[in-house]
Amino acid sequence: MQAMVIPASNKLFDVPRNVPQDASGWDEVRNSAVLLAESGTLLMRDGRAENSEVWAVTSRALAEAGEAALKGARARDPEAIGEAGNLLIDACERCHEKHWIR
Repeated sequence: MQAMVIPASNKLFDVPRNVPQDASGWDEVRNSAVLLAESGTLLMRDGRAENSEVWAVTSRALAEAGEAALKGARARDPEAIGEAGNLLIDACERCHEKHWIR
């Protein structure tokens, strides 16, 4: 989470307030979206959370939020990135309700 999900999600959450102004900025948003989508995929690998339907469902939701953000980044659509951020918040909150490590 600290290495991939949090930095990538922070980048997406920033887009509605600080819209990228050039191709390089949108590339950074795209890369963050890819990291989130792939993070969700990695979290679904066997043995990550044995017998946890919540883990599987929320990991898939994380991947889907990343995919939505990727679509928004490709379209350079800040509103779509914001909507993907809402999907991301929902996925994270549902997972943390059960799996938060303190």
